[in-house]
Amino acid sequence: YGYKFFIRTFTNQLGDFMNKLASIISLFLLAQIAVAGHHESGHMKKSVVIGYEISDEGEKLDIVAGDQSLVKIWVDYVEAHNQRDLDFIKGTNAKDLVGKAPNGVIVNGSAEHIAFLKNWFETSNPSWEFVYAMANDVPQSDGTIHHWVTSSYKVTDTIDGKEVVARESFDVRFENSKIKEIIVASRQVLAE
Repeated sequence: YGYKFFIRTFTNQLGDFMNKLASIISLFLLAQIAVAGHHESGHMKKSVVIGYEISDEGEKLDIVAGDQSLVKIWVDYVEAHNQRDLDFIKGTNAKDLVGKAPNGVIVNGSAEHIAFLKNWFETSNPSWEFVYAMANDVPQSDGTIHHWVTSSYKVTDTIDGKEVVARESFDVRFENSKIKEIIVASRQVLAE
């Protein structure tokens, strides 16, 4: 009798302990879900300010971390230049694209851009080697957001029969995942 009583008591206490443990684990998991939900809706969605710019109107605008998927679009776009894939480039351009070259040339519209590239590819042999890229957004005072990718490439080209290497920086604005504006700055890399 004592042995059966001991087993029954032990089993009941073990059952009570397991129920309490299950309750504690459930409360812990609920607390974690609540904290994670709060964290996701608050802290994680808050934009991280990484700098600022001054608008044409003199207003200080925050620059925040941007959409990384735009970096992939840009990298694929530049690789299409290496592959001479004008159809891909045209499909990625906004129709009203504006390109601003370091020599002051401005290209207006996708059709003009494609004609410019076609001529360049036929008369030279430019190639682009990726260095870095980062996405950034600039919320505007009217509530819209300008989406940018800032990047750098090593560009090798043939000019007047000579190979020329430059480090080029690109500020590229996207609108609806299409390339709306390209601003290029360049520094020639000279042999030491």
